[in-house]
Amino acid sequence: MQWRTRFHRFHPAPSPTLRRWTAVLCLATALVPSGGAGLLLGGGAGFLLGGCAKKSASDLCRPVHLKDTAAYVAHIEDLRHKREEAYRREEGSPIPAEELPHWKGLEFYPVDPRYLLEGPLVRWLEPRPTSIPDTGGEDRPAEEIGYFLLDLGAGEEKLPVYHMLKDDELFLPFLDATTEVETYPAGRYLDLVPLGHDRYRLDFNMAYNPYCAYGDAWSCPITPERNRLKAAVRAGEKGYRYQH
Repeated sequence: MQWRTRFHRFHPAPSPTLRRWTAVLCLATALVPSGGAGLLLGGGAGFLLGGCAKKSASDLCRPVHLKDTAAYVAHIEDLRHKREEAYRREEGSPIPAEELPHWKGLEFYPVDPRYLLEGPLVRWLEPRPTSIPDTGGEDRPAEEIGYFLLDLGAGEEKLPVYHMLKDDELFLPFLDATTEVETYPAGRYLDLVPLGHDRYRLDFNMAYNPYCAYGDAWSCPITPERNRLKAAVRAGEKGYRYQH
């Protein structure tokens, strides 16, 4: 999987090792098993989503019950460390070469298991055609296909989900109350882990900056204003340029 190579346009191409770490990080929460299977999670059966856009109580994404919180925290921290080391050492790193010798590294919020959620993608009856501008001045064709219903501390909010037509991938960016203050102004990205029957795992502890946060050589989709959450999501990666 090369998610970043599809949504981030760049030159030069990253090395095979950096691409491999990118794929590992994008699928990291897939290592946390679903529905009570394995080391980290407790019980909790899933349910089917009928596919309509009418909001119901069962649509709300809910925190995952962890059997071993310490193991989960250690897992996320290890992935963060490996990502940072890949950025520091690999050819094609998004960190500008002139900054690498004195680069302080990535900055993250502490891992908070409350931001590990599961829930259904509530689909619109028909996809809504749109386009998403990128930092290079281009418009990328997309469809808004539905939303996730979340409550991250500011009441229930809808977070739209997009199908990027050129890349044929789901795209979930977000803005929140930390944007431009503690996190990157163009928003952060979140990778979706499918669980089956249109249910997904969302781990905001794995929220990350697009490559354009690190330098002007990269062009990345700008998070639509519709994806602004009222809540302050203090999870995942902080703003790169705001740590100096």
